[in-house]
Amino acid sequence: MIRIAFFFLVCLCLLGSQLWADEPRPPVRVAVVQLNSSKVGDFGAMLGYAKAAKDRGAEIVVYPEEAVFGWLNPKVFYEAQPIPGQAQAAFAAIAKQAGVWVATGLAERGSKIASNPAIYEVFDSGILIDSEGRLVLHYRQHNVIKNAFSECPIKYGSQGCSYTPGPLSDVEVVETPFGRISMLVCADAYTFDTSTLDALKSLRPELVIVPWGVTAGSAAECGKTGFNATGFAAQAAAHLGSAYVVGANSVGSRPYGRFLPSWYCGTSGYATPQGKVGGVADEEQEMAIFDIPLQ
Repeated sequence: MIRIAFFFLVCLCLLGSQLWADEPRPPVRVAVVQLNSSKVGDFGAMLGYAKAAKDRGAEIVVYPEEAVFGWLNPKVFYEAQPIPGQAQAAFAAIAKQAGVWVATGLAERGSKIASNPAIYEVFDSGILIDSEGRLVLHYRQHNVIKNAFSECPIKYGSQGCSYTPGPLSDVEVVETPFGRISMLVCADAYTFDTSTLDALKSLRPELVIVPWGVTAGSAAECGKTGFNATGFAAQAAAHLGSAYVVGANSVGSRPYGRFLPSWYCGTSGYATPQGKVGGVADEEQEMAIFDIPLQ
């Protein structure tokens, strides 16, 4: 009888452990901050958003592309910092103080220009930091938009003045408590050139975070096809087939670069692995929070 009872006890334990192992993970709560272009580099404001997100149960907070200087600000060629560096440390402090994971876009100092040692190449980068302030992912945009700066001390022949492209080897997936996460930066998630998406597809991410910088020539165009960050996220998710794609886009005017006037289109949100929009922020929302059901 003792052996029989022991046998049944073992079976119940194994069954219980299997049932526990098969339980789906709870949704991850992600906050997307539609940072106004007038607040780039305002780490106090960004900390405020992170604390407010934490108060609402968010586990990951996402800021837009180039959240320190603003996209195409020529100051980056003189003032951007390396990674690790001061800007990355400031975001690490936000993550640690608020108790959340932080994903953001930011300019990253590259190599010195031989003809002028005060000038540096610059990457359009993204970082993911855990709630203890540790750098988990570091990504440099590969599909940079050529000749996008209107002012710049660096010339690349017929390509004009641009960010320096990052290598495709930066495409990677990391294991986190929320699942398998990767990052792309803005144009790398477009399907006009799928080189980065193709490199990522074989890695089977579950969540892809994108700091966006989607703009339009007028505020009235925002939200329409081609001027909708979550619309681009849906296209990227459909191409990948395995991942939710979530991202934050700025709002307000874009004061730098070519083809002005220009407006950041907001439309932050997420898309499902089926290529459908799962949720999108209203234009007036400074921050929106979504529960993303990773499995």
